[in-house]
Amino acid sequence: MLAQIRDRKALERLPIVNLRSYLNSHGWTNAGPWGERPATIYSKDSGGTIWEVLVPTRDTVADYAESMAESISVLAEYEERSQLDVFQDLSASGADVIRLSSSNGLGREPLSLRQSATLLNDAFDLLAAAARAAERPQATYRGKMSSDVADYLDQVHPLPGYEGGFGLTLHSPVPAGFGQQDFGDDYAAPFSRLTTIKLAQALEFSRNAISKAVTEGSIEPFRQAVDFGVSANLCNSIAELAKQAHGINIELAWAEVRPANVPDSHFQFSSSSADTLQEVAKSFRFLEPSYDEQVIAQVVRLERDVEEFDGKAVIVSVRDGRPARMNVEFQQSAYDVVINAFRHHASISLDGDVHPVGRNLELRNPRNLIIVP
Repeated sequence: MLAQIRDRKALERLPIVNLRSYLNSHGWTNAGPWGERPATIYSKDSGGTIWEVLVPTRDTVADYAESMAESISVLAEYEERSQLDVFQDLSASGADVIRLSSSNGLGREPLSLRQSATLLNDAFDLLAAAARAAERPQATYRGKMSSDVADYLDQVHPLPGYEGGFGLTLHSPVPAGFGQQDFGDDYAAPFSRLTTIKLAQALEFSRNAISKAVTEGSIEPFRQAVDFGVSANLCNSIAELAKQAHGINIELAWAEVRPANVPDSHFQFSSSSADTLQEVAKSFRFLEPSYDEQVIAQVVRLERDVEEFDGKAVIVSVRDGRPARMNVEFQQSAYDVVINAFRHHASISLDGDVHPVGRNLELRNPRNLIIVP
């Protein structure tokens, strides 16, 4: 028995532009308005039979949910699919779609609760790395993410159900556009599309860098790809997905409501490439600067006595599960807070840019300094 859509609220949330874009991209013809009623007729000839779908012209009419349900019913009958499948495709037409699947047969094995949680966490890290790179490319990200990144991640929806095994489909909604807007044209892409563009670039450059790094015995190809979204965070999330899935396929399909002039993308990373990616991630974390990092630390040393303190101090924080000493020079306005924290063994919170210098770390541009209660 084919599933039917009966959720009125879900139907009311389905945008008209999604239905229009879906019909346009699947060969349906706009046959014009339906008399004086607020609807447009889309038609398609199949073996001498004329199929018609009514598309509302506004979503404020009283029978909007019923009209969308009828359109889905016609499409499901024409395509010989369940209404649920059609509804999910209509939802996807308003979003860039990211599909994760095993490249080694794990897609047939049901996931446990723990495996499902790990999959979601790794997928979250993958998109978070791409979103942060869309905002500001850098080799590694630590600490809190910006409100723009957090808001974007709140908008991404995983499709429900893991009964199919190791696989996950994510919908990254984008606003409707008109014409080729996002890839090298005159219009600025919205942040959600910038993120999926950056994800596609980062996956492409990571895949190419793996081959070069193995051949050259150097991570330099990854360093050269940082501006294209490659980071320690992205490399580590791909590696975790590849290990868990015994090889990971990542597919990107662009939203039909916002046309793009590049094809859909497909990337594959083997489980053996995970070791390379994790080594790159480790090197980036230890060898590359980390900007705008939030640090919780203790002041363990003042370079001069309190009476002669000139702002230079040593703090200890925990990074990647290990204690890390950092040299830092504070502005005079922060002297009292630093001295007070040192005297009372109090923890401090501050933001700054962490730079490796030889075997040591320096925290530069310290700001937002407070004593942690």
